Amino acid sequence: MFSQELPSSVTPMESDEEIAPSNSMCFSQCLPDTGTQIIDARPTEAKRLQELDAISRQNLVTSVSRHMLFKALSGEPIDRTKLNKEAFPSNLTSERVVNAVVKEATLRMENVLGFTVQRPHDFVLKNKQMPAKFKDRLYIVNKIKDDDMGNHSKSIHSIHIDSQVEKGLLMLVLSFIYCKGEVKDHMRWLEAGVLYRLLHSIDENIPAVPQAGKHSHGGNISTMSILSADATDASAGSASLTPDVDIALEKFVHMDYLVKKKFERGGDVLQDDVFSYAIGPKAYLEVGRKQIIHFCAQVLDQAPDPTMLHEIEEEEEQEQEQVNEEMQE
Repeated sequence: MFSQELPSSVTPMESDEEIAPSNSMCFSQCLPDTGTQIIDARPTEAKRLQELDAISRQNLVTSVSRHMLFKALSGEPIDRTKLNKEAFPSNLTSERVVNAVVKEATLRMENVLGFTVQRPHDFVLKNKQMPAKFKDRLYIVNKIKDDDMGNHSKSIHSIHIDSQVEKGLLMLVLSFIYCKGEVKDHMRWLEAGVLYRLLHSIDENIPAVPQAGKHSHGGNISTMSILSADATDASAGSASLTPDVDIALEKFVHMDYLVKKKFERGGDVLQDDVFSYAIGPKAYLEVGRKQIIHFCAQVLDQAPDPTMLHEIEEEEEQEQEQVNEEMQE
């Protein structure tokens, strides 16, 4: 889960200015959305894995675990096709033990490091408007139980200023999308122009309109700094704490926190197409809609919308009933 404190990076202030305790912002430590599918394997695959010699079996599980760990450290999703090619030795890819090895690796990740490996939620996989690539994705999620103040989350995200800026901006973006977005194709979408204007209202140093073509993302977008490269403090020799939203949004899309889609403007060919953003599967797993609603209410100094919270609870109850019915069958 993310830090319960909104970093100073999302408000205009000098980089060496301390945050007064009264300015810190805490939000509900709600659990992420329920209904995610577990990683499992057929008994026949598990049997074939156990029939391998001990060294080959250990090497397979270690290789897959290492692959997952590096993905977790970089914050990237795991693509099952790439996992099979990159983590499995060529002489063992035809043994038909992939799911069994992945299951053993996920158990090792959870028992040793406290990470869980999860598939996207059912409502993501069943939504035909979501990109098909999500069906083959796995995500590494930190599931260590936090306290009511979110001290664990704050400690891991406060190690680097860039991480504080990133998580604060991400929470703002998710909140604006969910609470201010327009429902299209059973998803909440927010136009890029509206998103930038909302972010500009929080930090006037963020442009009020998208800066199209400003950056050439030649490097790995998942590791690029989102701290502004344009506004530097000459006396301190450090970058401004205002995030570079263009880079950040591309990074969030790459990491599956966001989904980006181009919509036409009412069929008018004279108008430019407009990019919009929706919440991606990783955000549902790590943050959850209830957390987003509470955070947005805190930012806007309002009470959480009871209608939105009730709709989520109803959806979760329906999904759980469907799971129970499938198990009984």
